[in-house]
Amino acid sequence: MSYDTDMGIWVSDLDGYIDIDAINSENEREAEQERLDVELDQLGDIALFSGKSVSSRVIYSRGVTPEQWRWTRHRAEASLSQAQTSAEIETAFLKAILSLGRRYAVARFARQEALSFSSAITATFPHGIRALLYQFMAGEKLLSDNSCRNSIQRTLHHAASSSDRIAYEKTGLVQQTLHVLAIDAGGANAAQQLEKKRMRQILALLRLHFSVNESRVRTVSELNSMNARYEQMRIGTEEETSKDIIISGKKIRNWKMRFLHPLLFYYPYGIRNSLNRLILHTTESDSSLTPIVATNELCLADCGMQLMNIAAKEKASSGE
Repeated sequence: MSYDTDMGIWVSDLDGYIDIDAINSENEREAEQERLDVELDQLGDIALFSGKSVSSRVIYSRGVTPEQWRWTRHRAEASLSQAQTSAEIETAFLKAILSLGRRYAVARFARQEALSFSSAITATFPHGIRALLYQFMAGEKLLSDNSCRNSIQRTLHHAASSSDRIAYEKTGLVQQTLHVLAIDAGGANAAQQLEKKRMRQILALLRLHFSVNESRVRTVSELNSMNARYEQMRIGTEEETSKDIIISGKKIRNWKMRFLHPLLFYYPYGIRNSLNRLILHTTESDSSLTPIVATNELCLADCGMQLMNIAAKEKASSGE
């Protein structure tokens, strides 16, 4: 026998009340879990480049719901919708995934170099880096006439077109021109008298500008070539010197090495891992790239970026 009350149902066999709300909540939870299990089973294992895969349940355990995955996949499909052949998929995928992580990489570079984010973003654009350079030159009294402006423009063009040089070397070309302009304006020792902090900042902004441009690769071959140039430069730098370089009163071994990384070094691990799988796929596999797998990779990287953004916002709101 049972009796209803506002508290629940009295069950005489149990000699107690049963909370109806608790029963309903448990039933709803079980039903929701069943729906989730069905959705995750439908997604199954998600194919990636180079024969790799990831379980939908692993993705869910990291915070990506099936609904979020479907919506992000829809966006990824839109980004790759025009690509049909393996070569077209390769180019479209590289453009999409590099664009996805570029802002994060620029922000990370800016933090390391103690640059404002606004100046770092400005430096990524052709007109932006010129404006920053002119501002620096005006502050150092290196803009006496139009010939100074024309000289720096020619150097920027020459550096940008030097495809065999990495960003660090291209920055060096601009630095040399700034030194020449300083000497022309103020004499033999004028280059050493340029304000050190401002000079460091403009060189970092130039390096960022050239790093962004060189990272706009369209093929895995171009990506491998860029990585090889940096690796060759790092090996050469390690071999050529073991001297201590004095920076701000401190001796730092191989100071140059910290500049010998492409912009991809600052990208999230998820994107770098995806690019590594793509490199393996195109160099070690006989199979062509397919839209489905490329979409999965882009979707996985996008979800990873979303989770990072959520974590950053939560950290900021908690005041950590």
